[in-house]
Amino acid sequence: LARRINDPDEDRRMPLYEDPLTSAEQDLLRRWIDAGLPRGKVPVQGSTEMAKPPDKVPASPSAKPRGPIRWRRSVDVAIPLELKIPDGALGLKKGGILRLTARIGPLPPVSALSIRGDGALLAAGTYGQVVLWDLVEVRPISMIGGLPGPIHAVAFSRDGKRLAIGSGSPAKSGVVEVHAVPSGELLHRFEGHDGVVFGLAFRPDGGRIASASFDQTVRIWDLAEGKPSGVFHGHSDFVEAIAYAKDGRSILSAGKDRTIKRIDATTLKELRTYSGHNDDVLSLALHPDGIGFVSAGNEPQLRWWGFDGDKPTRTRGGHGGPVHQLAFSRNGRRLISASGDGSARIWDGETGSPLRTLKGTSEWQYSAAISDDGRIAAAGGWDGLIHLWDAETGKLQGTLIQIPIVGDESSKRAPVDWLAIAPEGYQTGSSEAIDLVRGRVGDETIREADLRAACVVPGLASRAIRGERVPPIKIGASAK
Repeated sequence: LARRINDPDEDRRMPLYEDPLTSAEQDLLRRWIDAGLPRGKVPVQGSTEMAKPPDKVPASPSAKPRGPIRWRRSVDVAIPLELKIPDGALGLKKGGILRLTARIGPLPPVSALSIRGDGALLAAGTYGQVVLWDLVEVRPISMIGGLPGPIHAVAFSRDGKRLAIGSGSPAKSGVVEVHAVPSGELLHRFEGHDGVVFGLAFRPDGGRIASASFDQTVRIWDLAEGKPSGVFHGHSDFVEAIAYAKDGRSILSAGKDRTIKRIDATTLKELRTYSGHNDDVLSLALHPDGIGFVSAGNEPQLRWWGFDGDKPTRTRGGHGGPVHQLAFSRNGRRLISASGDGSARIWDGETGSPLRTLKGTSEWQYSAAISDDGRIAAAGGWDGLIHLWDAETGKLQGTLIQIPIVGDESSKRAPVDWLAIAPEGYQTGSSEAIDLVRGRVGDETIREADLRAACVVPGLASRAIRGERVPPIKIGASAK
């Protein structure tokens, strides 16, 4: 820590993208470290006694409010493609696989995803903000900013008219917000948790929301009354996943204490504990038919349960790392999972059999979502990329990238730079982001004008990402 505050590299020096600490601030930090990092106190120089730091640090006379600043771009982000360029095309001597990169990183991880039931909208949460994507036009239509910390949970109501967002500051507070869709207008803001909100679930009728938090509680929020409706204290550690039963009369919650609890949704009394896990339970999904549920976590096997059973009815392996999210299609035919092994997978929703590993991902995957009809699948992870697939065939249909604004995010509808790229090579996005895309084949760099002429063709990227058939990009003499 002491080294980082003086690092000559601005991309490493802390505080990141801010003015360096003053010599007095650096001295204060070093004395605190030398004293053993005592909580809430710093040693007085020249004394062995401890004193509390001042309640307020006076602002510099020259300090001015900062406006929004763009995300600092210092790392190339690779974008997956399925395109081979022939010899002589695009001015190249030798053909090969086209590799696209954009200097837009590092991007914040995509830590939460949800697809509206009709498959028309996707909500994607990163650090402090949620972007709402139109999957028909394939473009962002709204950005909700100013949220505390990383977004770990987003959920659409059954009617698709509301979006719930869970966030918070570790060991401090948790926040649940409900916004109108698609406008992003804030409808409710609920505070009460003492830790990050990590899971959210609408009651099937949309009248209440259940939230799971690192403060070891489950809380219920009444949307008609706009106020809290009760707290469940039955977990002994972080609560990381939550779901309402089909009839809305009970709730399932799971967490770091290695248990899954079934809770009466009215009285918030514990009805049953399922204890088949030997490590943290990170994810939970109820079968839409109400016949049972699936759980997973640091032990990557998927466990399938009946509501009245004491042990899983079956266990399915496949992932090689922790499973962070599970989601059923509403027709119950498909289940998607996102894992720390860098993959997203599709499973048979009835038998639990693995069907396919979705191609295109490489980094740790935190979030996954699937449309009601089981056709559109999405996953997001550490690299900040959102991948879209045809869940029935496993074909990668596109990669979405949202480049956040940092700094003063008081505006709830701030603009966002973005890219959407089909594996066939077609691109669309904001003009600033498109300008940052570069192409290479082997050791040769494609001229920007040639790449733009071949790949930025109005309408074709959106059509390809929607799953429509598109002509191959023009890579012959006309593109040179």
